[in-house]
Amino acid sequence: MNKKLTKEQKQILKRCLWDRPITPEQFYGIIKGQYTYPGASRAFYIARLLEYANWFDIKKIFKPKEICALWNDEVRRYVRAKSIKEGMDFACKILHGNTLSYTR
Repeated sequence: MNKKLTKEQKQILKRCLWDRPITPEQFYGIIKGQYTYPGASRAFYIARLLEYANWFDIKKIFKPKEICALWNDEVRRYVRAKSIKEGMDFACKILHGNTLSYTR
């Protein structure tokens, strides 16, 4: 993992990991596809980020287009909140030209 996380970025990621024995750097690496951790898929961890951090905090770590590039049906299945699913669908349609069109 090439990127050095700031103290603020580490704190944001730590809030997503309250029940996971991984570091913020490992979590970042999983999201970026540079690291794997047994027991859960990358899609699970991406959904975890979206559910436990707000959009403005996520943008302090990842570019919106990076997150939208990861938004897919597998990640969507792990996201429980309808508002997050709809928000991501909308944001990705605008930011990334993602043509996912869900009517839930």
